[in-house]
Amino acid sequence: MEERLTYRGLENTLFSHDGIHDSQTHLAAPTYFYQQLKQEIAISDRTGEMFSLIRIIFNRFNSNDEPLETNIGAADILYFSEALKDLTRKQDCVARVGINECVILVRARKSNVESLLSRLLGSPKLTVENTLQVSASTVEFTPGEKALTILNRLDAMSLSTH
Repeated sequence: MEERLTYRGLENTLFSHDGIHDSQTHLAAPTYFYQQLKQEIAISDRTGEMFSLIRIIFNRFNSNDEPLETNIGAADILYFSEALKDLTRKQDCVARVGINECVILVRARKSNVESLLSRLLGSPKLTVENTLQVSASTVEFTPGEKALTILNRLDAMSLSTH
């Protein structure tokens, strides 16, 4: 399991004081993302509008496409998050939920999200000049599903690198 940001100590604060944004990347903080997810579930239950989640993980890799044990630098995380913001719509909630993990809440059916997923995985901007390997998975909300259930399904989905 990926290291979660919320497990960091007080000596290394990663979120703004308002709890809405990750202070390093300015993406949505996990607590804000979970709140948005619950709100989107309530809207979907009322209106029938569907939404999907995309999970993106990025790692350093060597020439043999094997993940490296070295830590990802702050500059790489910043460049990655800026590219991710550029490649998504303003109404999509893009959150950093782990050191090298982001989740996107997309207000669209999974079939429409597939094109976004292909664009993300095919974009050289996300690989930070081919220094990062990017993998992703996606799930569509099932009516009546709870937040924890959909997040567990997203975690269980196999990641693709395109």
